[in-house]
Amino acid sequence: MTRTEALQVMQLLLYNRYGTFLNLGEVGVIRRAEGRRWGGKVFLELEDTKISIGVIETDTDGNLITIFSKQDIVDKITSHFNSETVSSDVGDDFSDLFIGEEEDSSEDNPEEIRQRIDELLSKTDPESLSEARGLYPLLLRDPVTRGAILHEMGLLEIALNNRDLALEYLEAAAREYANLAQIELIFKIADRLEKFLGAEDFEKHLIYSIMRRTVERMYPLKNLSEVPMFAGLPEGAITELEIMAEEVSLDTGETIIREGEPAQYVVIIKKGLLDVVLEGFGGARTVRSCFPGEFLGESSVLSPPGTLACTASLVSPRDKTKVWRFPGEKILELMEKFPELSLRIRNAKVMHQLDSFFSMHESMQELEVAMRDELLTCMKTIMLVSPGDVLIEDGEVPENVYLIMSGEVQYTLPSGDYFRTGPDHFVGMRDALHGIAIEGEYVAIENSTVVLFDSDKLREFAVNSPANVVAILERLN
Repeated sequence: MTRTEALQVMQLLLYNRYGTFLNLGEVGVIRRAEGRRWGGKVFLELEDTKISIGVIETDTDGNLITIFSKQDIVDKITSHFNSETVSSDVGDDFSDLFIGEEEDSSEDNPEEIRQRIDELLSKTDPESLSEARGLYPLLLRDPVTRGAILHEMGLLEIALNNRDLALEYLEAAAREYANLAQIELIFKIADRLEKFLGAEDFEKHLIYSIMRRTVERMYPLKNLSEVPMFAGLPEGAITELEIMAEEVSLDTGETIIREGEPAQYVVIIKKGLLDVVLEGFGGARTVRSCFPGEFLGESSVLSPPGTLACTASLVSPRDKTKVWRFPGEKILELMEKFPELSLRIRNAKVMHQLDSFFSMHESMQELEVAMRDELLTCMKTIMLVSPGDVLIEDGEVPENVYLIMSGEVQYTLPSGDYFRTGPDHFVGMRDALHGIAIEGEYVAIENSTVVLFDSDKLREFAVNSPANVVAILERLN
């Protein structure tokens, strides 16, 4: 379903349920742990005032997922008029769901901050540089420009003779650039770092390793036996893959898989790069680059080909990209013959899904690429739980933290009071990070899919991370 189709469906659903009482605002993609949905901002307009009511959501087929009861609407109106400050900005209630919306205030406007920084840098005196240094972190919220901002911050610290902090920022910038395969920008950091440290110390530094690793990942493949996904498969499976493979060449800007269209093909990069582009409010955004050997488009083989929509677009960022393309139905036949291949593809799907969810999650966007990647390494497994299954017992320091992908979990306090938590929420995070025993228990109340994260690894990750990272993890609870 396209954005236009989603808009039409939501308008019809909204009218049928609420008449002309409620209005539909902006419509866009919402990234959930269990997949993508369409969401629309709903508001009530009274004279010159807009009262945000919430978000109406549908699945990709247009089926209604969330609705508002009469009491929900009354509560929103009451809350609006009881608040000390009445705002006509309908975006505030949606900041945890939608991507690409900037705060429009003089204190927090990125364009004004950028202009102020440039003015201060042009003065070159220590006081101005110090003030610019304090403003830079305000621009790190935007993941699109984060690499460039970190790069600038590193160069500023070099100018201020803060060696350790300069290296920290430049390393973070290099990781952001590596995520998008911006090798030319990594080379710029490497050139500056080599002059700063000297050739011998530079080759011992982690940035040198990031540069080497990124270059190595860009080496083209000769044949399908080099694809990591296929390592260890029987030789017959590789032979059949080679027979069914179609080699396709792409120029700059060409799209081989488009988000929202029927998923029909699997692709593997042979040479060059493919950018993963996700739709969101405010437009599309590139969240990472994929390198030779990566297996993509698995939605086409997890159900009859063409029945699911592609969850991301794959776009060639440069000329002469080459991929192997496979019809989904052919890969499905091969999966039936080789169950190990089926398992690997399903695991790849979950990892790609989580990567997209974390990349577009409001809180997770504040984390640098390296932090998000390290968080994913704390994942243990994905499992199905049934009603009545206890996830965390009363008095237990959580051994696992759970991300609910689908279903519902209930937290029951010793007093008997309870709270229910649904998809896209973590349970046990705060207690696991601080090593605190749970008071009460978490129990699945319906068939649910959950992702398990190792508490010890999360705790170690938190201990070695800055305070702002720990604060973000706690917000995920």
